[in-house]
Amino acid sequence: MSGELILCVDDDAQIRGLISRLLQDSGHDCVTVGSAEEARRVLDERSFSVVLCDIGLPGRSGLDLVAELGRTHPEVATVMVTGRDDPQIADAALRLGAYGYLTKPFENNQLLIDVTEALRRRKLDAAQRSYASSLEETLAARNAQLEVAIARLEQSESELRRAYGETVTRLGRAIESHDGQTGAHVERVGSYVQQIALALGLGSDRAELLRLVSPLHDIGKIAVSDTILRKPGPLDGPERVAMERHTDVGHRLLCGSDNELLDTAAVIAWTHHERWDGGGYPRGLSGDGIPLEGRIVAVADVFDALISDRPYRPALSDVDAREHVASGRGSSFDPQVVDAFFSNVR
Repeated sequence: MSGELILCVDDDAQIRGLISRLLQDSGHDCVTVGSAEEARRVLDERSFSVVLCDIGLPGRSGLDLVAELGRTHPEVATVMVTGRDDPQIADAALRLGAYGYLTKPFENNQLLIDVTEALRRRKLDAAQRSYASSLEETLAARNAQLEVAIARLEQSESELRRAYGETVTRLGRAIESHDGQTGAHVERVGSYVQQIALALGLGSDRAELLRLVSPLHDIGKIAVSDTILRKPGPLDGPERVAMERHTDVGHRLLCGSDNELLDTAAVIAWTHHERWDGGGYPRGLSGDGIPLEGRIVAVADVFDALISDRPYRPALSDVDAREHVASGRGSSFDPQVVDAFFSNVR
């Protein structure tokens, strides 16, 4: 166990001594104080990882101290260590931000377990705060780049279409590179999307527009770390949440431009992981509640992903990939889109 600096706030000198010895024997550094006022003073002077706090403190409730730390020192994990075995108080402490609630007398190992768990959660919370800050910076930078690009491309409709097609292709390839892929995944998806759209009776102009914008379906992955995108094994819970967030990120990057191309791309980025049966993400849409553009790209994207090598599995054969798409008809995918895929994509 790596050593951390821990503050113990308790008006009982014997308890402070016991906790200090346990933590120091486990490799941590421990500072002890007997009141909230002393705690505030040392917290201003030193950086602590965990604060162990009693509820009954001279002149002030430990719950007040926990609430204050949540506002002034959000990087510090707090654990209540108290002789009051009261579920209502425990619930109040947890709502205020405490990571644990330990009742005296306690087993030595239980204290160390609670401290270890608080340190683990503190690390996760710090990573999430860092991720959120980095994401905001990334979104701002990408939005600025897109605004500049759009301003330069608005000279004429025909020039916009030609330049946009080239820009989308290059952005799609950049996303592929970030995702650890090689080849022409986005171009193939665009081709499949166009063929499916025509088979469904969409006009040629609309089908061409979908071909142009579909390569941006995964643009939100720019905000997902390489470690997650290229992980060879299954994702754990937090990693899965970070990965699934790419749909919301992509939508925010592309929406609100009052440009038909980008607005359509935003819809696709947001909805291509929804499922016909409502079991998809990010909003759990189902059936015709999923925009048709998203339903079309869902089939095209999954099929091409299956026939492509990925960090977590080798490519499937064309036959096996088609069987997988067929098995999702009416559950993962719109039945009509699947039928259009099989009747037109060879």
